Amino acid sequence: MRQIATLTQLHDLQNSTWIYAVVVCAIAIFVAYLVSNMIAWQGGNDRSYIKRRVWWVIIGLVASIGFWVYNDLVNVPRITNIGFRHMYSQTNLFCLFLVLIGYFLISLLLMQFLFRNAKFGSILGKQRNK
Repeated sequence: MRQIATLTQLHDLQNSTWIYAVVVCAIAIFVAYLVSNMIAWQGGNDRSYIKRRVWWVIIGLVASIGFWVYNDLVNVPRITNIGFRHMYSQTNLFCLFLVLIGYFLISLLLMQFLFRNAKFGSILGKQRNK
């Protein structure tokens, strides 16, 4: 892996970090959708939405914190200038918030409007149509 020594290289790294943040957010939403579809409906008093909700929160937190830790452990040591490291740490923190807020907001909108009667939409606590 190459060292980051110039401002141009730092800006390239920051731009790629933003793009990877969006990709991680999209992949986390897709994984949450797959996991919610793997949890079966329960008969009678159906409370399977609680399991889906727990997994939805776990996936969101693991994806965002994993993304932040990866950047902190892999990309920050490659930066040679201390000032550049602080600039990148700020970008990494903003990307963490992007993944967290993007994951929860976009998946909530998807649950409410596209998958209202599906397993993914049941995370909100709504019952499925029988």
